[in-house]
Amino acid sequence: MNENERRRYFRVTDLVGLTCRFLTEGERDLAVESKPSSLKSLLGQIEDKINSNLARIQNTQPEVHQVLDLLNQKINLAFGHGILTNEELSGEDATKACQVNLSACGIAFPSSEPAALNQYIAIELILYPTNSRLELLLAVISCDDFDDDDNQNSYLVRANFVNISDVDQEVLVQHVLKRQVSQLKESRAESISE
Repeated sequence: MNENERRRYFRVTDLVGLTCRFLTEGERDLAVESKPSSLKSLLGQIEDKINSNLARIQNTQPEVHQVLDLLNQKINLAFGHGILTNEELSGEDATKACQVNLSACGIAFPSSEPAALNQYIAIELILYPTNSRLELLLAVISCDDFDDDDNQNSYLVRANFVNISDVDQEVLVQHVLKRQVSQLKESRAESISE
């Protein structure tokens, strides 16, 4: 992949929920062949329509927008988006909040174990504050030593998404754009207050 292809989409540093599992070769072949489920795609399309309609009423009816947005987030949580049981919390695959560098075509994230070039990783990504949950397949493009403040992660894994659906990619595009706008507003507010 050349530099132009890698920079097709904006990137943002963001706090997300992340669960990852390094795949064996057999699992890799199955994962590459699988397609997103129709239910998952349908839920993604519904979420996109909700967000689109919410955006339209945000300026004209901010109170209604806020209530509807909170209800949407509550429904997402009720259907298991971002909720962990006690068993999941104690397991190795528990979702952990971590700082990542994210775009619609790839991700960089800290890891406690090294990854080989072209190794496949299955991740579950929870985007805050909407709690949108994406199950994605990654192909590692690099793995470097990493100094983690908590001494829990020794590696920084960079990877591209593989076989990402148009729905999931659009969710990422919208999320990254919203986060960039939010970060720009925060930066401006800080510079004004100084």
